[in-house]
Amino acid sequence: MPIGCFLDKEHQPTKKEIKAALGAKFPLWQRVIQFIYDNYEMTAEFSYGGQKYGWNLWHRKSGKSLVSLFPQKECFVAQIVLGKDQTEQALAIKFCRSVDKLLHETPQLHDGKWLFIPVKSAAEEKDVEKLLLLKKHPIKRKT
Repeated sequence: MPIGCFLDKEHQPTKKEIKAALGAKFPLWQRVIQFIYDNYEMTAEFSYGGQKYGWNLWHRKSGKSLVSLFPQKECFVAQIVLGKDQTEQALAIKFCRSVDKLLHETPQLHDGKWLFIPVKSAAEEKDVEKLLLLKKHPIKRKT
């Protein structure tokens, strides 16, 4: 099964199409994007990852990826790759059951632990934010 629901390479999904696919979970999508905007100076661009992944909103800076968000029907998947040290730190943090299970069961590869987190609840959305803070410290904004 593909990670995202938008698989047509020739058609980048619109905000309206993403909102329709996410349905009641669209506010979770918006909150994660707002969190990234509030805490990091990053570009966000739509990227097509092939038939296995589909279209995703990819947040990165200077070639380094923070997170990719894959819209699905009634949820979305946040792809976060943690290095070994980040994984060790994450294992000491309390997460909701589904995220904790993923964190413990996903294998640590040479290039990181590739977490694909289905976000269906506010708890999972908050856990994605915790992992993002662990992965990259927020910028200090001038006041």
